[in-house]
Amino acid sequence: MSATTVTQTTTTSPKRSFRRRYTVARGTAYQMWGVISGSALLALATQLKTGAGASALMIAGFVTVYLNCHALAHYVAGRAVGLRFRGYGVRGSDHPEVYPPGIRQLMQAAPFYVALSTKESREQASGRARAIYYAAGETSTAVCSIAYAAIAAAANIPGGQLLLVVMIVFNVISTIVTTRNPTGDYGKALRALRS
Repeated sequence: MSATTVTQTTTTSPKRSFRRRYTVARGTAYQMWGVISGSALLALATQLKTGAGASALMIAGFVTVYLNCHALAHYVAGRAVGLRFRGYGVRGSDHPEVYPPGIRQLMQAAPFYVALSTKESREQASGRARAIYYAAGETSTAVCSIAYAAIAAAANIPGGQLLLVVMIVFNVISTIVTTRNPTGDYGKALRALRS
């Protein structure tokens, strides 16, 4: 898909409504619990090391961490650079059109958190501050998913090596797509730096 096609598709795709909304305190607590519990499932899987149980715990923990690290990183980075937030929303991916069929439907259905910073605080922030805020989510997703898979692979959990390879490839592609897509996290971060 060319950059032009991505731009046209993303600029015409409708905003998706939230399935749920949470206050800052509740949404942050839920996501922190998700990251902690997903990490605990990985720790338990490393103790089992073999069998379908270890693989199932690894996958369950991975999904839990993956779903909870992105918006939490936006929030933490945004607060660090002075942004204010009005809460969190939960919905599928903002950019389902960038995924191939099959994964697209999965990403549309997945319960992703969205950090809702205030427009006023974004407008008052410097370009560098906004870039840090925008880049934090995608960076967190890449770091957390690859680190999680690397730990699973190092512990010789069945499927851990495959998870690591898939996450490296997935995150390389994701980085390219979110940089080239003007509404992707890295695309928005680059635009903020140039403003």
